[in-house]
Parts: sequence; C-alpha cells; structure tokens
Amino acid sequence: MPICPAILSHPTTEYLMSYGLMDQFKAQRGFITYDFETLSDQVMKNIIDQTTLLPQLSKLSIASIEVFPNQDKSYKLVKRCYTLFDELSDNYQELLENCGLPSNSSFVRLWLAQTFESAEQIYKCMKYDNENIHFDRSVKVLGWNSSIFDIALLWDALDCELWTMGVPIGDLNNNKSITVTHKRSQIKLQFIDAESLFGPMTLKACVKDYGDKSEHKDVFPYEIIKSKNWNEVLMKTEPFEYEDFKPQLKGGYSFTKDEYDYYLIDFK
Repeated sequence: MPICPAILSHPTTEYLMSYGLMDQFKAQRGFITYDFETLSDQVMKNIIDQTTLLPQLSKLSIASIEVFPNQDKSYKLVKRCYTLFDELSDNYQELLENCGLPSNSSFVRLWLAQTFESAEQIYKCMKYDNENIHFDRSVKVLGWNSSIFDIALLWDALDCELWTMGVPIGDLNNNKSITVTHKRSQIKLQFIDAESLFGPMTLKACVKDYGDKSEHKDVFPYEIIKSKNWNEVLMKTEPFEYEDFKPQLKGGYSFTKDEYDYYLIDFK
C-alpha cells in the first residue's frame, strides 16, 4: 500500500510497535468545522447588451463547531460564532486584549485566537496519558468547499505576531491544506477542504452520510444584505417581503408562496 511507509514511519506508530503497545493506538477523533457567511456587493451589472453580476464578497460572520472526544467514545460539541456585530460591541477591545491581539484586529482573528485555545483543549483530550508516546499537536479544521472560498476569506488573518502560516498544499485558487502554528503553544490548526477527506460529493450527501442525517436548511434572503445596510437589515423587527427571497443569480424564489405564508405565521 502506498500509505504504508508513511504510517509505519510515524513517531507514534514507531513507539507503539517498538514496545508492543499497538492495542493502545488512538485515532485523532477531535476536530473543528467552520463556515463563513458573507455580504455580497454588486460591483458591475451591465456589460454591453448583457447583464453580468460581479459580486464583491466581504465577511459577515464565521461560525464553528468544536468536537471534543470523551473517553467513552462520545463527543462534546461547542458552537461558536463571531460577527461584525462583535466589532461594534462595547467589550470588543477587552476581548482583543485578553487574546493578546492588536486593537485593529478583525472578528476573524478573534475567532482564530479562540480556536487555538479550543484546539489545545481538544489536543489534551486526545493525547496519550503516557507522555513518552508522541501525539501530533495538530487539530484538523474542516470547511466545505473551503479550498476555493473560505481560505480566501481567512487568508489575511492566518499570519500575525501570535501565529504563523506554513506553506500551503495547492495554491490560493485551490488550496487543499494549510497549517497555521501558534508560536507560544505550538498547537497547529490544519485547515482542510472536507472534500479532500470525503471525496467529491454534494454538501447534502455529506450531511446525510457523516452528519446527524438532517437535511433541513433554513432559507434567508442573503442577497438583500450589503456592506452598507447589514446592520439595519439584520436588526429588522418586521418580516421580509416575498420579493426579498428572489435570488438574482439563480432566478425564481427560494421557496413557494405557501411556504412564505407559513413564514409569516411563524414570524408572529
């Protein structure tokens, strides 16, 4: 097998095999998933006699789920979310100071700082009790289709005075994996496109095969949120209009008129 030399030469495997302890082998069961929500501003619309939408994306929020493995093979899940609203909060500068970040740091860097702290706790949950047995101080951070989308949004936050970015595998347009190392703790976040692990499939199929079997996804009129009105739109206390759920890129509506009527009932 092509992967056999890599497995046998791994320091953990070497130690366990040398001392006849392979029955104690532990897989890396802890990991983190993440996803961005973005604002889309239309930069150009009309080109000659055609209509072309060229959006410019900016970051609205980043959410993650941290998976902590327990000894009984169960898991503890911790959900986190940072948004542009955090940057407007009264205690934002205090949060940055607590993480040792500069005062002009974005909410994405704040998320990264917290993720490093969580990754260190995940590592402690996974490592061997015997300190002589090597266990990689690396935690996988999985994103869906992240090689061409999420990594580009993360890029400007992956290198700073607290952590450093390694050499990417792939390129910026198709990044398969990139490792970011915290300078103090030496904890590594290995950002990987989930498709690199699971193989080509749709997100719906991935959730069905590896998730909680739920295929439900809420509908939201993302296209009406722009960089100039996001605060106003997200603070609305009235229901959105039916026309707000008509994506310009896809055409049609995100759901039927009957479903919109149910939305109005639920809103009350």
